[in-house]
Amino acid sequence: MTRKRNFLAVASVFLAFCVAPAFPQGAPPPKAAAKEEALPSVDELVAKCAKASGGKEAWAKLSTQVLDGTIELPAFGMTGKVKFIGKAPNKMLHVVTLADGQFEQKQGFDGRVAWKSDTRTGLKKLEGAEFEQAKMEAIFDSDVRLKEVFPDMKVTGRAKVGDRDTYTVLAHEPGGKTDTFYFDAQTGQRIAVDSEGPDESGNVVKANTFLEDFRPIDGIHMPFRIRIESPAANLVITLQEVHHNAPIEDSIFAMPPSEPAATATH
Repeated sequence: MTRKRNFLAVASVFLAFCVAPAFPQGAPPPKAAAKEEALPSVDELVAKCAKASGGKEAWAKLSTQVLDGTIELPAFGMTGKVKFIGKAPNKMLHVVTLADGQFEQKQGFDGRVAWKSDTRTGLKKLEGAEFEQAKMEAIFDSDVRLKEVFPDMKVTGRAKVGDRDTYTVLAHEPGGKTDTFYFDAQTGQRIAVDSEGPDESGNVVKANTFLEDFRPIDGIHMPFRIRIESPAANLVITLQEVHHNAPIEDSIFAMPPSEPAATATH
């Protein structure tokens, strides 16, 4: 899955709740040193990240992935559930329910058509930047294909994420979103992301995302907890179950039919 199905695609559903300036997580520039170790290249970082995620051979053994988890938004006193279904090479469906099912949002990509529906705005076919974003999110094994997904990646420096030393990498997504990835200097795992860019309404969305509690599942490593922070709201997604290679029909990724118009009675 895109970004090792590390919930970044799932978490993007909730950025609408966090439309506000976010505090940068990077550390202040380090003091000048007499001799500073050279930064690794993009090729070196993406190779190390691919290995840390399990490697191409492990991902090649997976054809489908189903993730089930919970979502908490403490500031709103809300909880809910998330489900993410992916099928190689490029199909996805994620479902979010909040407040005991009072709000539900679905987003899917069937390899050709991207769509979204929710209880407030109904069904919508995604086009333009939103289509390109969904297409990218549907890539099943992007953490072993990072340079294909983000061809303009550039190593920019070093930073601390908590007590972890990281290398920072700048990249861009469709629609004008800018990402700063934080790669753990020791393990190679991508453990945090700063993102900034316009949402579908043109509002600038900033968020700091932290990927935590990595565990090995069927040869790949994935985070079981993801935190998103902004001054407007914080949220936590916790993974509960992972299922690989379950048979999944392509039809579940297809855009649902529009609600039929009411039929006049005589």
